[in-house]
Amino acid sequence: MTPMETIQLNGKNLSLIKGPVITPKYQRQTGTMRIVHIGLGHFHRAHQAVYLDELLASGKEKFLIFEMNLVADPPGRAPDRLLGKQDYLYTLITRGDREEVRVVGSIGSYLNAAGAKQKAIERLAAETTELITLTVTEGGYHYNQHTGELLPDDPAVKNDLERPGSPETAAGFLAAGLVLRYKTNKKPLNILCCDNIPANGKLLRYCVFSLLRENAPEIIPWVEDSVAFPSSMVDRITPGTTEERVKELEKLYGIADAWPVFAEDFIQWVLEDNFVTGVNAPRVPDYAAAGVRLVKDVEPYELAKMRLLNGSHSALAYPSYLLGYRRVDEAMQDPLIRDFIRKHYMEEVTVTLAPVPGIDIEAYKDTLIRRFSNKNTGDAVLRLASEGSSKIPNFMLKPLCEAVKKRLPHTNMIFALAAWARFLSGEDEAGKSIPIEDARGAEISAAAKKAQKVPGVFLKTVGLEGLSGEEFAELEKNFAGILETIYRKGMREALSGIRTKLT
Repeated sequence: MTPMETIQLNGKNLSLIKGPVITPKYQRQTGTMRIVHIGLGHFHRAHQAVYLDELLASGKEKFLIFEMNLVADPPGRAPDRLLGKQDYLYTLITRGDREEVRVVGSIGSYLNAAGAKQKAIERLAAETTELITLTVTEGGYHYNQHTGELLPDDPAVKNDLERPGSPETAAGFLAAGLVLRYKTNKKPLNILCCDNIPANGKLLRYCVFSLLRENAPEIIPWVEDSVAFPSSMVDRITPGTTEERVKELEKLYGIADAWPVFAEDFIQWVLEDNFVTGVNAPRVPDYAAAGVRLVKDVEPYELAKMRLLNGSHSALAYPSYLLGYRRVDEAMQDPLIRDFIRKHYMEEVTVTLAPVPGIDIEAYKDTLIRRFSNKNTGDAVLRLASEGSSKIPNFMLKPLCEAVKKRLPHTNMIFALAAWARFLSGEDEAGKSIPIEDARGAEISAAAKKAQKVPGVFLKTVGLEGLSGEEFAELEKNFAGILETIYRKGMREALSGIRTKLT
């Protein structure tokens, strides 16, 4: 077989894949699927599944992951169709100073829960299921980002309250799974949220308990005693996979993989050491052996990550797009963008953070700039710009409000918010249409188009809350002034002006 002959990725062909590609040497058939993951996508396959793959390769664990998604799969892009014919194997390509290619084998099966709700609930409740993990994005929790409560008028939440046996939300499926588990085996369980939400474990627990209090209050004492909801912080930049990338993998390495995943070479996972303990405690993979940091309190780590990485992603996305950049690394080559993020935006955000044990925050910010500038990752500006309504309240508005209340510098955070409003107007400086991907796109775009005349309406629409009347009025005034400058002078001159003013 010649080196460049194409090999269809599947279990039977693993031994045919040679060269620099790392392949699973462990026996996947012997692995019990004791982990259920909700939210099979690019990030999970580049993160949690990889940590487990390393443990499987070292012989420290034999767990496999049973995957499920809660929404209908896109036509022609169903994970079961893409990965099923590959025996759920896929290729991970990490790129930084060097490139590594590995076939990941930690996934054992997949189910789309939207079309098989009872099967999904039974899997969550199964005696063999000992750990449930989630990556359903911020919008998948259907909660108020200020109070933490479920949105009472949300159709999916209403459904889960009225029809608990036919859930739609992640919390609804978990609640239904716990009810069935209580009736059938009462086995303890760990449920681990891996989404970018402050105190994500506590939030998920609150959402699940909110549903149980309405529909199954009798099982709450058992859940309190037997189910843990640890918090976690996860980090790895993972761009979406394009058809060009699929072809690139085949051309360079001779692997035919319908759904590979590409990621940067940086990876981090911080876990709250708050799992169920005791004689009958459910088994948890020895993640620490794979480099995961176990800590008593995740909050300092998650706030630093969400505000400095995720917040900066949003802060750079909107001005970058308006300046004509479509790739993040290209935008970071522009001194205006680079300096705005590193020297100004990040510095304002840093003052809102508590010390992070074991982390040099200045070095961490420099590392973020290097990661954003990684040309091998090829991340898209529009990916960072998508779903701002679910990202910005936690990543940007919370530190902004804290800064306002404590009278800390916050002009750059306001600028980033104004850049988002300008982006949401739907038309760039050349009059071309801007693609807006957001679950609340129509609502927030309508408010953004009127933001020059009624800035307060936009600020309240996107979720700015918790300020006194005087504080809000001052912020509204500053926001309006910056937005007016962006419209009048254009993004480059406006950004140059604020950079010069604050240098």
